[in-house]
Amino acid sequence: MALERYEWLERLARRLPEDSLVMSTYIGAVSFEWAHLTGEHPRSAHLGQMGDVIGLALGLAIALPHRRVVCIDGDGSVLMELGQLVAMGQEAPDNLVVFVADNSAYESIGWGPKGPRPTATEGTADLAGLARAAGVPYATTVHTVEELNREMELAFTEPGCRFIDVRTEHGHARVPPRQTDGFEDKYRFVRYVERLEGIRILGLAEQDRQLMREPTEG
Repeated sequence: MALERYEWLERLARRLPEDSLVMSTYIGAVSFEWAHLTGEHPRSAHLGQMGDVIGLALGLAIALPHRRVVCIDGDGSVLMELGQLVAMGQEAPDNLVVFVADNSAYESIGWGPKGPRPTATEGTADLAGLARAAGVPYATTVHTVEELNREMELAFTEPGCRFIDVRTEHGHARVPPRQTDGFEDKYRFVRYVERLEGIRILGLAEQDRQLMREPTEG
């Protein structure tokens, strides 16, 4: 049994804590659907390429330990760099929860003559099992809406480092493609975090500050 991705992402969007931050994959349908569901809210950073989404979310969670960080990734991306799970297990920040849209296929980038090419989770690979073996304190697989609702309730009401593999059907919603790129996403997200946290992240380089100083009188 598996869930329809747009439906479970919609449930996640509704349940997402208002003050949380989201690190989403930038690749394909997951990004398009999440952006459509959330109205391109600046709390979501669509920055992760395949193989680095969990790592980016982990760094964000470590940097802002008081802030809930939600990561949305795909099975192909997780499989590309399993070392991210080791880092997640080593650090285990209790404000990080990872949701994986696991449809056992490279649906956005890996089409062949017979349709989307399968990932290793079509066979024997168990992402939750790999996460547990890497030291992630809590890792599970969900197949039903009831299981998903239970895991979201736990993730957003109790502290803990969590990895949730959501078994997902093939197919995608008919939503428009995003009209922004990684550069715009980066600055929009960073400026949102600056306002949210009351901190300064981006600023002028020191050499530019020197140039902008008033000349001193001799």
